[in-house]
Amino acid sequence: MEYQEDYNIEQEEPARRPEMLTVLCILSFINAVWNGISNFFSFVFYDMFQSIFKQMSEGEGMFEDLAEQMGDSWEIMVNASSMTALIGRGYYFFEMALYIASFVGVLMMWKLQKRGFHVYTIAQILMLITTSVFVTSKIGGGFPFGPIFWTALFVFMYYSHYKNVMK
Repeated sequence: MEYQEDYNIEQEEPARRPEMLTVLCILSFINAVWNGISNFFSFVFYDMFQSIFKQMSEGEGMFEDLAEQMGDSWEIMVNASSMTALIGRGYYFFEMALYIASFVGVLMMWKLQKRGFHVYTIAQILMLITTSVFVTSKIGGGFPFGPIFWTALFVFMYYSHYKNVMK
């Protein structure tokens, strides 16, 4: 008996993912999947969407009656949707790829791997830059405070776990 006790090797418990990190990862998973799918469909059906926006702007086909009923509101909506024609198809492909990278980074952080933080952060920063280059510069608009705020908040919250939990 004494012999067995001397050679018992204590096994370390695997690191537990903190609840807050779990919540962050789930929110990021939802965001990455939703936006990845959205950008996929925008990329695949780009020509069809452009055709629909063109019909809307001309008030043709099924939009003819609707344009009459909505009046000035229709013009506002058409102006807003016509701006999407200025955004190239490549934007949606690049955004989809970045959301896939973001998903992979979150998956790594879910498994408590430090590399995931770097993959996620780089993908998020590239998304901000891509949106500024492809969208804001072409259709105008102000400084993207909202996206920068949310990106910084999530990166900061992930970073607090990066230092303490991830390996």
